[in-house]
Amino acid sequence: MKKIVYIGLVALACLGCTKKEKASDEGAPFPVKIMIVATQAERATSRYVGTIEPAHTTPLSMQTTGRVVAVHVKNGQHVQKGQVLIEVDNTQERNALQGAEATLKHAQDGYDRVKQVHGKGVVSDQKMVEIESQLAQARSLYAAAKQRLEECTLTAPCDGVVDGLDVVKGQSILPGSRLCSVVDTRTFSVRFTVPETEIKGLRTAGNKLSGEVECAAADAVLPIVITEQGITANPLTHTYEVTAAVQGGADVLMSGMVAVVKLRDARAETKEQCIVIPARCILLKPEGHTVWMIEQGNAVRRDIMIDGYQADGVRVAAGLQPGDTLIMDGYQKLYKGCKVRVEARCSILDD
Repeated sequence: MKKIVYIGLVALACLGCTKKEKASDEGAPFPVKIMIVATQAERATSRYVGTIEPAHTTPLSMQTTGRVVAVHVKNGQHVQKGQVLIEVDNTQERNALQGAEATLKHAQDGYDRVKQVHGKGVVSDQKMVEIESQLAQARSLYAAAKQRLEECTLTAPCDGVVDGLDVVKGQSILPGSRLCSVVDTRTFSVRFTVPETEIKGLRTAGNKLSGEVECAAADAVLPIVITEQGITANPLTHTYEVTAAVQGGADVLMSGMVAVVKLRDARAETKEQCIVIPARCILLKPEGHTVWMIEQGNAVRRDIMIDGYQADGVRVAAGLQPGDTLIMDGYQKLYKGCKVRVEARCSILDD
């Protein structure tokens, strides 16, 4: 009997400890990141993430088959227009050019001698035409041989930087095989994608759109002009690819830098105010879309109605008011009425 009573007391003590620990856990506020809901001009400025890349890249190849005898450059090396980059063995081409040069000299000498006596009637017109034809053929063969010799040397088509060099001395190459590229680093462009719901407005605006690109790595904000717009959407992301020329920045930009593209619609001076929140805040439940809010220090769920999407988030038609405190991160462990502690305050730009 005493043993039973002892076991019961131990069980009650454990239960009391469990309740005490649970009460302690319930009292500890959960850390969250928040944003204060505010209105903004709908679609007056659209933001996209893009990548900086050279405006002009020239792939280089040779039109001859041969063995590489010299590689004069390295990847990342600055070169000038006309600078020799790669050479292949040109022994056969030099011999062919010497033969063509000798043939041309012989034909030219024969033509000069015949021309001197042609006017005196010593040589017939038919023979003169034959001599002229031989000279023209020799000139053509010489020009072709000279071109084949020149094709054994690869030169830079413009000032720039060598990229993608993948050839070494002694390697055999085939005609048309890409050997390297020369990147023109004087001008840059930015490539980004636009959702299919926004590409129509971008096209309609045309030249009326003004914009800029912000590159944190280069600490620069530069104006841009749209130059290309894709006509086929990506079937997975439902986005269109857009390219814009960056005006300036040659001294600070580098290929591959991540940039934020901001496009402003100049067609409308004023836009209807709306509430936009990050997409990651929204939870989809059977009853609709909901978000976590803070009211009097406690976490609560609130139903919302969305009105569409834009570059920087989701437009909310109902359920939120300016000044509401929206939980952006840390809501995964929350339950209704639990205490929360604000760890950081963010804006929609942090999404």
